[in-house]
Amino acid sequence: MGNNIFKGKNLVIGITGGIAGYKSLNLIKDLRKKGAKVHVIMTEHSTHLVDIKDFEKASGNEVHSFLFHPKINFIEYIKKNRPITHISLADIADLFLICPATANVIGKIANGIADDLLTTSVTATIAPVLLCPAMNVKMWKNPIVQENVRKLKQLNYHFVEPEYGELACGYKGVGRLANPEKIAGRIALLLKQRNDLKGKKVLVTAGATLEEIDPVRIITNRSSGKMGNAIAEQAYLRGADVLLLRGHNSAEPNYNIREEKFTAVNDLFNKIKKNIDGLGIIIHCAAVSDFEAGSRRDEKIKSGKELRLELSPTTKIFEKLKKLNRKIFLVGFKAEYNFSKKRLIESAYGLLKSANADLIVANDVGKSNAGFESDTNEVFVIDRKKRVKHIELSEKRAIAGQILNIVVNKLK
Repeated sequence: MGNNIFKGKNLVIGITGGIAGYKSLNLIKDLRKKGAKVHVIMTEHSTHLVDIKDFEKASGNEVHSFLFHPKINFIEYIKKNRPITHISLADIADLFLICPATANVIGKIANGIADDLLTTSVTATIAPVLLCPAMNVKMWKNPIVQENVRKLKQLNYHFVEPEYGELACGYKGVGRLANPEKIAGRIALLLKQRNDLKGKKVLVTAGATLEEIDPVRIITNRSSGKMGNAIAEQAYLRGADVLLLRGHNSAEPNYNIREEKFTAVNDLFNKIKKNIDGLGIIIHCAAVSDFEAGSRRDEKIKSGKELRLELSPTTKIFEKLKKLNRKIFLVGFKAEYNFSKKRLIESAYGLLKSANADLIVANDVGKSNAGFESDTNEVFVIDRKKRVKHIELSEKRAIAGQILNIVVNKLK
């Protein structure tokens, strides 16, 4: 990976109140040499350990330390409707690095606390966030700190783990800031990932279909749309041109992603057909109803009497997509209930073959904390050669990132 990956990129680097703060100076100089534009935010505690002027010289930019800039009259800014430039670092960042990351800042971010410029900016950014912990060995091993790290990893924050060595406190153990070359290498990988779907048109479906029985009753399922939303968000963050088709009652994406809502199976299918030309990737995550009422009643069906419904099978959308556009990379989802691993994979592979798909993501919605309505999931990704990648129980946002990693590798 050449240095050009850094050229012109805006890297926002947070310096917290750790003894290792001074080690970030050489890293900042190196990143600038590689062509990056470096902007530094220092916490108030860090300013007692290292000199702001050293970081301004190293970065070539003013260092920001306070949420409210001492030289700005914010009342005048508000009156003139002018942007607050130093807060806009959250918007321009291609990557956010916190180096060193103390136990304090890790805890704040993990629990949504935004009480200074650094934590506020991290909360506001959609850029990848990379944390490089450095602290006393006992602090690093503290179960609360480790729980906060696990929580952030599940939320798709990135870490370069501390290393073993002599620590400033006199102890020897794991807690030393990672080697700057290792940190720079990880930054390069994340910057590359941020653009690995640039120029690709991606359509994602999410949520449940609704089939009317009468004007007030419907056939539907428990899909929340969370998994599809997470995939659309991750594709968007990787530079893709994303169109999200989502059910009316599904969760909303966190970012300004282009979207259309669908209701019934045929409505969803028509929207896919309308947009399928020119697509590079379709990730069909929506939970499509297998049945519809044989005949919709125009009036509300009276209650209190036995009712027999005649159900008819709906269109198998997924199996028609490659016939509409042979060039698309097609990813589907297969949900089963209380299946063994072997049976789940066989069922998913059967769908892959019948649809001529490229990947199938299979999950067992009968498992605790997995599948419909949950914020977490556990999946198996099966390819054309029946190779299986198991993604263990994780936040759906993290699973979405791993699924897209597989997609990107297949497209190379």
